[in-house]
Amino acid sequence: MRVTILDGYVDEPSRLGVPPYMSPYPRYAAGAVIAAGHEPEYLCIDQWRRGCKPSGDLLIVISGALVPGKYLRTMPMSERELGGVLATTRVETHVWYSSEPRRTDNRARHVWGCDPDAYVHDLLTGGKGKRRRTPEEWAIWPIMGAPIVQNHVDHPQPLIAEIDMSYGCPHFMTGGCSFCTEPLFGEPVFREAGDVVAEMKALLKAGCTNFRLGGQSCIFSYKARGIGETPRPKPNVPALSELFKGISKLGGIRVLHTDNADPGIIASHPGESGKMLEMIVNTCTSGNLLSLGLESADPAVADRNNLNSSPEEALTAIRAINKAGNEVGPSGLPKLLPGLNFLAGLEGETHETFESNRRFLTEIVESGLSLRRINIRQVAPTRRDFAKPGNKKAFIRFKDSIRRGIDPVMLERVAPLGTVLRDVFTEVKIGKLMFSRQIGTYPILVGIPQDLGAGKFLDVRVTGHGSRSLTAVEFPLDVNACPLSALEALPGIGRKRAIRLFKARPIRSHIELEKALDDEAISSGVADYFGFDG
Repeated sequence: MRVTILDGYVDEPSRLGVPPYMSPYPRYAAGAVIAAGHEPEYLCIDQWRRGCKPSGDLLIVISGALVPGKYLRTMPMSERELGGVLATTRVETHVWYSSEPRRTDNRARHVWGCDPDAYVHDLLTGGKGKRRRTPEEWAIWPIMGAPIVQNHVDHPQPLIAEIDMSYGCPHFMTGGCSFCTEPLFGEPVFREAGDVVAEMKALLKAGCTNFRLGGQSCIFSYKARGIGETPRPKPNVPALSELFKGISKLGGIRVLHTDNADPGIIASHPGESGKMLEMIVNTCTSGNLLSLGLESADPAVADRNNLNSSPEEALTAIRAINKAGNEVGPSGLPKLLPGLNFLAGLEGETHETFESNRRFLTEIVESGLSLRRINIRQVAPTRRDFAKPGNKKAFIRFKDSIRRGIDPVMLERVAPLGTVLRDVFTEVKIGKLMFSRQIGTYPILVGIPQDLGAGKFLDVRVTGHGSRSLTAVEFPLDVNACPLSALEALPGIGRKRAIRLFKARPIRSHIELEKALDDEAISSGVADYFGFDG
């Protein structure tokens, strides 16, 4: 029997699945189908949108955006689209969600609270039903299902395969953060290093070269010592070393990035964490990020919601990551930097909460530290509903002040004017800008004022900084062929000087450039953007 796996995309705090990312769920499900003696067919919602229809005898839909964000060129499957799928299919259909669904449709069986691959396998073999996969299944099914990546819309590039490291959280013993579902799984379960490496090897064989080590609450907690005894177990340096040594032996990896880190654990165990930071910097590719879940700098909110770390601990972790990873790597970005998450709508929130958050971020700026991203969002009712605190205006003011006053400063530190970013992938043209990104974890959005066509890798040089994005031009820039908009984007040029350059073409040297601009300081400031030989 052929089983169609329709990937409606998932977006979870530790597991990304909206292109260019591919979550592990459909790959695992495909492996489970094969293990049950049947044939998997992979189809993603973007292919359905283009008219492709499932051809299997059984349809499994995988979907769920727990923390929906802003997407560049696609979106997770909507409820309306799910209705359209169910209305047109004539085969038995099961819909798996990554959390309890708000609505259901009686044309399908709706399931959650289990692993989709285990559910599919038991459905096909008459097994237990809703359950978690076993460690043995977690070792085998990812390898068996790896070849379906070849049917993804972004294969081979810019596809990024999310790699699960664990499930659960060391803070399960205290109940965990009020908004997070990970502690509900109980004591964390970690994958063996050899199993992770074997899955990556199978994905490389299938043509996937970009990876993100996700599916975890904290990479420093991987097989940590003292789990179940303390919510801040000691990082297991040899365990992570074994994993990274195995990954290092694999050939053909283009991008290797990470995800979450608990600042409380980094601050509590500086020696072990420092060794792990060194391993991450030396093994992973540059432009990497560790997302720190501070969530709130307000002690009252932290107490009411059982948050993982204090502002002081988060600042200690930010300093440690900056010290280890601030050197610029081959991508043009620092090798490893922290990201910071803030949540609005938690219990105990007041207007003072946002002032505490603003003061904390100001302290980071004044300390000369760098953040790769600042994520500010409303809490999602994934674990339970939260009462609306009535601070919407204060939240909007806070978010706006950070986007205008803090984000541009951080972008300038991370990618100063004139920075050359390597291997930027052009994705979609909106208005006059070609929006592009490097492949990796939460990449910086780059707007290029040139119609270069989508789906290309190129190098760019930074010309300006926005609140959440960079402006850049192709590097080297062909002064005699580029559009006026690209010349106008160069620092210090503006429209009038851009027109002068445009009219003076062809320009073949630095001397002719200076003559056209009639300003030595400005011409020397932009000369490096062009590919002159002399």
